[in-house]
Amino acid sequence: MRKKTFVLTDLSQRVHVPDFFLCPEDLGKKSGVPWSVIKTTLHGGPSEGVEAVVIDNGALSFMVLPSRGMGVWKGEYRGMPLGWDSPVTGPIHPAFVDSAARSGLGWLTGFDEMIVRCGLESNGPPVTDRVLDNQGNPVDVQLTLHGRIANIPAWYLSIAVDNDVITVKGITDETGLFHPRFRLETTVETKINSNAVTMRDTIVNLKSIPSELQLLYHCNFGEPFLGKNSHLVMPFRQFAPRDSVAARDSDTFDIYKGPTTGYVEQCYYCTPLGDTTGRTCALLRNGAATKGVAVRFNTRQLPCFTLWKNTAAVSDGYVTGLEPATNYPNPKPFERSQGRVVNMPAGSSYKVSLTLEVYDTAAGVSGVEKEIARIQKRAKPVVHQQPVAGLSF
Repeated sequence: MRKKTFVLTDLSQRVHVPDFFLCPEDLGKKSGVPWSVIKTTLHGGPSEGVEAVVIDNGALSFMVLPSRGMGVWKGEYRGMPLGWDSPVTGPIHPAFVDSAARSGLGWLTGFDEMIVRCGLESNGPPVTDRVLDNQGNPVDVQLTLHGRIANIPAWYLSIAVDNDVITVKGITDETGLFHPRFRLETTVETKINSNAVTMRDTIVNLKSIPSELQLLYHCNFGEPFLGKNSHLVMPFRQFAPRDSVAARDSDTFDIYKGPTTGYVEQCYYCTPLGDTTGRTCALLRNGAATKGVAVRFNTRQLPCFTLWKNTAAVSDGYVTGLEPATNYPNPKPFERSQGRVVNMPAGSSYKVSLTLEVYDTAAGVSGVEKEIARIQKRAKPVVHQQPVAGLSF
């Protein structure tokens, strides 16, 4: 099949296609695995106006949100739901998210995606940072939780089909006069009838001077992969609790509780271990090791990993986050002091690739665990019982 590309949004050309449908028959294929791509606009409540692209590759389906920085909302693989049940009923249009609310925690009022990017100027908690203003004077600015990129609509959107690969491309700009100016160019691609989706991101510094980049992929999962005695399996050099709350359960950092009323979130900071080329994998599997989701990334691009455990009551958001990143989600001034803020020269690019795979058999889960075990042989893992200076602030 020759490659076919359909441009659905291009602000520079004033192009906008509100609704779109594509299936094999539209490309002259009358047999094979049925797949589809649907672009629509959601209506009702805080979802009013959210543009969504639903990709079904015949086995795996998922929703990409151009209105929310090209994040990936919920999905399904062979009848298994992907994502989590957030207290937020979304997806939420960015117009209804006040990032400055509740002392900079307003980002959480729009948080219900399976994969959401945090960044690009900052990706940690609310904090006061010191920057130079337009006259070169140092001034204080307020950075809000997890940055801006997830609440900025893409200005370019296209769909392409090339042989057995479906690709959604989006371009989102995080910019402002006298602000950092970043461009996120992303492709979200999946092979027909596969168990995987890959995000390939290129972040461009549009300014004529250097800029600081922070980027974190908040990959969030609930049932059926998360449950009592579910495990995180990944190769690592070290794991450490973020704070005294997480330190209470350092011995069982990789094991999950069932839904627990009153649970207080725990975070652990990890130095992930990759193979000789940096490739690595974090696997969340259920207690029976019959279902799992794997997040694949490269430690040369994303050298830090945070494990977020929020095994609260289901109604309060029973979820865990597997979070590869350029840094740990500490206050930006602290991360800068530790050398974990990416300094991008003028006009330069930073490339990242991240893949999500879903497994619904014991054999599939076991295969990933064996792969992780082979990588782990490259270094002895260390689990710290208390927070480590330099990782936590």
